[in-house]
Amino acid sequence: MFKFTFVKTPKPRAFYHRPIYWNPEEEERKERLERVRKDLGERDENEPYKASIKRGSFRRGRWEQPDETPDMHNERRRSNVRLFVIVLVLLALAAVLYLTSSAYLSL
Repeated sequence: MFKFTFVKTPKPRAFYHRPIYWNPEEEERKERLERVRKDLGERDENEPYKASIKRGSFRRGRWEQPDETPDMHNERRRSNVRLFVIVLVLLALAAVLYLTSSAYLSL
């Protein structure tokens, strides 16, 4: 009924940011225009380079897988073979230890 606490832990403060104004259509239009300019090779020499993080770019880049090169294929194959050999060695070691320990126990 009554809950007594000696130490009260405070609630975490919530962060809420409400943007002043954001127009997704305008942002998408600017991105398309920049891509077209980049594809055509146009660039304003007077404008300095500005690196920017676009909304959702981390999410898109995280799930896209790069095309597999022959080096990647070979490395994956070597890694799988190495893992298989390690598992076989560990199983053989466990079998030897099990069989020798049972021989000592029977004496």
